[in-house]
Amino acid sequence: MLQLNVYQPPEPKTQVVPDTRTLVNIAQHLEELEKSDRSLHNLIGMEIWSITKTMDDLYPGFWHKFMLNRRQSMKQFMQQKQRSDNH
Repeated sequence: MLQLNVYQPPEPKTQVVPDTRTLVNIAQHLEELEKSDRSLHNLIGMEIWSITKTMDDLYPGFWHKFMLNRRQSMKQFMQQKQRSDNH
């Protein structure tokens, strides 16, 4: 029979506690990442809005048709997922 050996690194002998400056630095980096994430989220939202506005101007009713298709696709996806989960 095949045995699978999993390597486990040894536990550190002493616990390393970062100093206050390091913790503040980490907190600042996390805050910058969160700010960048919010900015990216807002930018993506604005791009999606501008694309849908343009498409709706070119093809009136585009957004409505898109949302109907999306709803139908999501319903089909959920039905397929439920069938595969039941088997």
